[in-house]
Amino acid sequence: MHLTILHAGPGYVVIDKPAGIAVEKNFNNDTVEARAQVQWKRPRSTKVPFVGIVHRLDRPVSGCLLLAKNKSTLRLLNKAFEEKKVDKTYLARTAAPLPNTKGSLKHYLARDPTGRRAVAVPKPRSGTKESLLHYKLVGRVDEDYLYEIKPVTGRFHQIRVQLATAGAPIVGDVAYGSEREYLPECICLRAVRLGFSDPASGERVVVEGPLVDWMGSKTR
Repeated sequence: MHLTILHAGPGYVVIDKPAGIAVEKNFNNDTVEARAQVQWKRPRSTKVPFVGIVHRLDRPVSGCLLLAKNKSTLRLLNKAFEEKKVDKTYLARTAAPLPNTKGSLKHYLARDPTGRRAVAVPKPRSGTKESLLHYKLVGRVDEDYLYEIKPVTGRFHQIRVQLATAGAPIVGDVAYGSEREYLPECICLRAVRLGFSDPASGERVVVEGPLVDWMGSKTR
């Protein structure tokens, strides 16, 4: 139940989010926020620690996740995300290739009527938002393809639906067309690198998470 801390700064931490749990606290479910509140609580203190959700990773996605430990730091980090001053890098494993070894995907996204899945279309429609990412093939794992993904926008299920729409659903992501599962509550998508400016010093911080089994041994 312990959260692995990859980097700690004044007022924030970057953790290695495990696949299979949500980020925000909901009822008594196991979430990143619930674990952080237990882990950060001071001995003999009755006060619930502040856990600021700066950004989110989907339940089946793992990797670098930034959390704030006070409200002022949360405001500064939220502003950095809004101004697109945060660099996010993912690795994704797919069973089919994307159109090129290197390129970009641009779609217009909206949620389906249930609100649980995203839908991507090639041209703007009412209620859609532009979604852009860059990708690069970095290797092969068995018969699969391993891509580095850099999202420019931060839409709901963006990487998952954009890769699926381009004909390369992420391994394990049966909700978006994968023909095989990977592990329960886990898909082959991981946030491997996060770059941002330290809110206190302004110095650039780059945090990388460890590789996981489905990436193979030669991915960077």
